Amino acid sequence: MIQYDTIGLVYTRACPLSCAHCITESSPKVRGRMGLEQASDYLKTISLFSPSVCFTGGEAMLYYRDILELVSQARGLGLKTSLVSGAGWVRGESSTRARIKALAGAGLNHVCISWDQYHEEFSARERPLLLARLALEAGLEVAVRVVAISDAQKEAYHAMFDGLPVYLQAQTPIMLGRAASLPAQHFAFRDEPPDGVCAVILSPTIEADGTVYACCGPSYYASHSSPLRLGNTLEEPLEDILARSRQDPFLEMIHVAGPYGLYKLLKDLPAGEACLKTRPAYSSICDLCLDVTNDPKLVTAVRERIADIDAQRLRVAGRLWMKNKLLPELKKRRTIMKEMEPEA
Repeated sequence: MIQYDTIGLVYTRACPLSCAHCITESSPKVRGRMGLEQASDYLKTISLFSPSVCFTGGEAMLYYRDILELVSQARGLGLKTSLVSGAGWVRGESSTRARIKALAGAGLNHVCISWDQYHEEFSARERPLLLARLALEAGLEVAVRVVAISDAQKEAYHAMFDGLPVYLQAQTPIMLGRAASLPAQHFAFRDEPPDGVCAVILSPTIEADGTVYACCGPSYYASHSSPLRLGNTLEEPLEDILARSRQDPFLEMIHVAGPYGLYKLLKDLPAGEACLKTRPAYSSICDLCLDVTNDPKLVTAVRERIADIDAQRLRVAGRLWMKNKLLPELKKRRTIMKEMEPEA
């Protein structure tokens, strides 16, 4: 059974930035947001399935007063809370400090700042630096999420924060949304189906239109029949959607063996091998995941294969890998973050 690490509320896809790598194509031109009452109802259900909730977008801070109220409600429900921001809303130090201090007082635990060369094209780097410093000052944990294709580039981004105790989260560009128009040199292509497990399958997101996706970003391009599209809260209760999806062995297989695990299962079947057409190059494991999950015939073939004894053994092996390798690494990261916290 899948245990959700966090569940995201995509409060709006509107954003003051129009970054060239944005797979969700967020921008100032996007309209619409999640209703406050709607989000409040979601929080009550989320508290039954996950220890934490993440407010994301677009840029959720465009609706600061709503987020402040929702953070307070989440704390009342016993949820840990995090916020993802591109810092495009940051202006003066005084106003930014007031907002961050209020959010911390309401119960916000963590801020994740999205920042890299693509963000800097639309917003000065002083903004994420100021946001990081003030969030740390308010006692919040701070991560910086960057999109980079080399270790040197990652280190350069990290160095920009000038010794602040922030945790760096790095990923390579994914060729979806606006990023699909970027030149080839922006990607770290692989010419074989990429391996690697998927941790974000444990973090479903809820859109303003009620659609619930298995992950943030790539699932936005899932077909209506895809297992990555978990359901819609306008058609059935969120509780039913989350309860059903955490029992789905298909999603669990993605988590423990990655999209490459699906690929290997299909290669063992003549029909699957004939139907799955590999790409000349892959920008990430998400390409392979969407190739499989957007094809109903391949999804059916995988589900049948998962029911076999060999696939069940693979799932057990994947769980053991999680227990012995990934979970200790996550624990190590949390310890590092704790050690980096400023003394009271």
